[in-house]
Amino acid sequence: MCGAPVPARAPRCDYCHAPLASVHCAACFSLNPSDATHCLGCGERLGLEPLEFAVELRCPSCDETCRAFGGGAGKLCECTACAGQFVEHALLAELLERRELFRVVTRAHPPRENPLEKPIRYLPCPVCRTRMNRNNFGGSSGIVVDVCPHHGVWFEPGELPRILEFVQAGGLERARERARLEHAEHERARRIAAAPAALGAPVGGGGPEPWRSLAADALELFDFVVETLKQRL
Repeated sequence: MCGAPVPARAPRCDYCHAPLASVHCAACFSLNPSDATHCLGCGERLGLEPLEFAVELRCPSCDETCRAFGGGAGKLCECTACAGQFVEHALLAELLERRELFRVVTRAHPPRENPLEKPIRYLPCPVCRTRMNRNNFGGSSGIVVDVCPHHGVWFEPGELPRILEFVQAGGLERARERARLEHAEHERARRIAAAPAALGAPVGGGGPEPWRSLAADALELFDFVVETLKQRL
């Protein structure tokens, strides 16, 4: 309309505010140029767009109106001005599961970002208007998203495709393994801390079961000492 330059995947012109022709990806809901054949966000081939329907929600970031797109398990609401996206929990789980199911093992890990480089803002949920929690997605992605525990997750423009890329590269799988190891280490430390009390407990009247527990605690303590010596040597 005015000939001004605009950033890639912008929903409208920053100068004359004219809406720009774009195509939504049915797989990740990213905006793409109208002449694109594959999605710039996830690489899927572009075909039929997701079904759009009216919704009375305001953007938590710029307070502009949102439009909604239907998915298999829920809906995604997108700001008409800044292109931020609010995804319901059920739909987000479906998108993440699909990415994990068809993930490419050799896909390179996306570069991490420093969450502290952006200003900290606590945004209201566009549905219930309560303040959302800020979480580093997957614990190590560097992408801080805003989460309403009841309704969904808010993604700043461009964050959802990066999250899907992080998941496809095995990010959630690594996060689950890290959580499993931390839980095992916590349980191990708890058993070792309880070992002195068990060693000082009276032996009589306990039957064979206390001896088995004592032996397990002793083995845990022995393994802990061996691992500590290995690390120091």
